[in-house]
Amino acid sequence: MRKLFIAVMVLLSLVIFAQETSKTLVAEVNGRPVTQEELDREANLNRLLLQLQSIDERFYEVLTTTPEGLALIQRYKREVLNNLIDQILIVQIGEKMNVSVSKDTIEKMVSDELNKTLSQYNMTESDLDWYLKTANLGDLETFKNRLRWIFKVQQTLQQIQQKVTANATVTDEEVKKFYEENKEFFAVEESAKLLRIIVETQEQANKVLERLRTGEDFSKIASEVSIDPLTKGKAGDLGWVERYSGLLAQEVEEKIFATPTGAILGPMKTSGGWEIYRILEKRPKGYKSLEEVSTDIRNYLSQSKANELWQRWIQEEFLKFKQTSDIKIYLLTEQQGGTQQR
Repeated sequence: MRKLFIAVMVLLSLVIFAQETSKTLVAEVNGRPVTQEELDREANLNRLLLQLQSIDERFYEVLTTTPEGLALIQRYKREVLNNLIDQILIVQIGEKMNVSVSKDTIEKMVSDELNKTLSQYNMTESDLDWYLKTANLGDLETFKNRLRWIFKVQQTLQQIQQKVTANATVTDEEVKKFYEENKEFFAVEESAKLLRIIVETQEQANKVLERLRTGEDFSKIASEVSIDPLTKGKAGDLGWVERYSGLLAQEVEEKIFATPTGAILGPMKTSGGWEIYRILEKRPKGYKSLEEVSTDIRNYLSQSKANELWQRWIQEEFLKFKQTSDIKIYLLTEQQGGTQQR
């Protein structure tokens, strides 16, 4: 009973405190006020405390009834505030870069996310509003406002990144140079293009060989009798198989690469059954051609350039904007006093 009383009193005090301070300023970012209500929305402290209480009642009591626990909660709120300030700065620098997210876009995303949540939990909007209020987690409008802010920051950041990395283009010369300087990355073992049939018994395998000797098409027979899960739906086509790839049993692989092109090999007993192969083509050990890998190289170089441009923007533009911004923080830890500026 005592634990229940303490828990109720703590939650009531949190709710009363939130109501009293919802419009209280906790920070200002270039003149843009940050209210206690916004911070509480981002910290979502009531939800976290309820989850913690359901996991460990004793730790919950220590956290909510001792000076050390309350100091930890305050420290957590300060970290959330720091993150919220960074989000505000992202939106502000986006505005300076003429990046904007339309209200219609945000509302569409909020509506989609809300409908997804309602569908997932088989709830109506009224049900969700009731649950949020009952659990002291705000209300439906609070939920929507948090989604609006999350999507606004996400979309702003995405558009900024697209703008900053727009010049991350790669020329054909750069692709060729990378290929020549890193050719070992594109080394390939010798390989064979194979057709395969697998049957359950040696008797079935011998019948397959008899049909092949009379000139029947390997692919046709594979479609009819093979139990191979990799090739049955592809008329026995195993494709190109590199040596040492692990796709074939070692003893089978040795025989395949010692057998000439065009030959039929088998039957050979393996753990999968009785296997018969036709060797269509062979390629010696060498390198993939530039044509084969040019798309992968171009994507890699483009991503590398984009990452470089993005990191440079963060260091040279965003952090500079943050350092020169007028940031006042009024939410303080126990060891601090007065107004802080960053």
